Amino acid sequence: MRRLKHAAVLLACVLPLSAGACGGGDDSSSALDAALAYLPADAPFAVALDTDLDGEQYEAVDSLLGKFPLGVESVEDALADQLSGGEDDVDFREDVKPLLGNPFVVGASDASSFTGDGEDDFVAAIQVADADALDRLIDKTKANESGEQSGATVYEDGGTIFAIEGDVVVFAGSESLLSRALERADGDDHLDGETFDGALDGLPGDDLARVYADVAALLESDPDTRSARKVEWVGALRTLGMTVAAHRDGVEIDFNLRTEGEELSEGDLPIAEGPDSPGVLERDGEVGFGIRDLAQVVRFAEAAGQAIDPAGYGDYLKAKKTLDSRLGISIDDDLIGQFTEDVAASAAVDGKFGLRAEIRDPGAFEETLAKVAGVLPSFAEGAGFGAVTLEKPKGGGDFYTLAQADGDAVVFGVSGGAFVLANDAERARELASAEPARVEGAEGAVAMKADGESLVAALITRFGPELGLSGLGGLAAPLFIRSLEDLTGSIESSTDGLHGRLALGVD
Repeated sequence: MRRLKHAAVLLACVLPLSAGACGGGDDSSSALDAALAYLPADAPFAVALDTDLDGEQYEAVDSLLGKFPLGVESVEDALADQLSGGEDDVDFREDVKPLLGNPFVVGASDASSFTGDGEDDFVAAIQVADADALDRLIDKTKANESGEQSGATVYEDGGTIFAIEGDVVVFAGSESLLSRALERADGDDHLDGETFDGALDGLPGDDLARVYADVAALLESDPDTRSARKVEWVGALRTLGMTVAAHRDGVEIDFNLRTEGEELSEGDLPIAEGPDSPGVLERDGEVGFGIRDLAQVVRFAEAAGQAIDPAGYGDYLKAKKTLDSRLGISIDDDLIGQFTEDVAASAAVDGKFGLRAEIRDPGAFEETLAKVAGVLPSFAEGAGFGAVTLEKPKGGGDFYTLAQADGDAVVFGVSGGAFVLANDAERARELASAEPARVEGAEGAVAMKADGESLVAALITRFGPELGLSGLGGLAAPLFIRSLEDLTGSIESSTDGLHGRLALGVD
């Protein structure tokens, strides 16, 4: 029976590959309900995996596998090889594949243990496609029958505890968890397809994996989040729904993080509302980001600080008021309030970074910056950065430089009508004349883009030796990464929640 256990683990961990239930028909919905019934109604987390190896999703996965020199032609072949040669002489195609086709559900049964150390607090179930084939597999593996409970036959083999109830196989992390799962399925107080699918409403329907999480329950079960839940937006969080889908030209992840609050307003959101998307900086081997209306992010952080730590927020307000009086400016209006346009940033794997921010009034902001720059060394030292020196622009230059004794520096200033910040002058000059580009298909106030091939090449160059991949970096890497195209993503915000997408193209 060890092979049946291994098959379950493979279904949970290997089949998604690039991380669902099967395509949406009445039979699939019924099978999903049958598997979800073993999880409690307040289950904090559940994932449904597509097991239809002959379906469109696995056809797409197999197509993607063919673009990489992995020596694997299909998921089915990989699983067959994994199960071959065992002591039970189980053949994947003859003994296991006939069971597949319906959603394989894995979930946590308790929010508090899910967020703690309860490694074995899981329940998994699948309604098999062929009950007779299941009987034959049980006979072949000579599983140890240990009794009956709630109409199900319970088995144990090699530490694996499972039960068979009709055409449903149920796994659990312990005997007590299995017992409760079987009792739960006989009643009405369990998770169902309507609740599960409600979290995924509006997301793509054809996918390898569908994920459900009760975010509110997870937050409430963790005492460390008590202060965070005082923030209006955090307190309004309800569920997370996510899908992972394969296409012949890449992989896509979509998610909905839902909120529910009658008094939640646009000003309570962590990022600006609406579908308009900012541009990003495109640089080889780096990840480009874009944020629309950075001032909204700052206001959200201030509101969160006020809710979580009122005393600390009071000190922050006093410090701002002192600076306003000392410098003759308004931090809120003359500094933070300038960042209501697009901010484009780029980060490299070696720690190099830079950003270019469009500002409402470049001339006025330059004057503000001249006043603020003088107090930055003392501010940095007070924040624990040690001795910091300030070098002002020279000879008509645009950039200030804040430098530490060890040579680390930040270069900033107004150039080309935008505020530029980087960790070296050359990068700052390049960003000053850069033109941020829109990300195709991006919607919302946050966007990102990177060239997949050059990014992975940079990661291998940087971390390959530490991971023992030096040979891969020098010889085989081009064969593995040449098919990678753009990695793109975006997040859209509204009072109903956050909707996001991450996609990796494969040619």
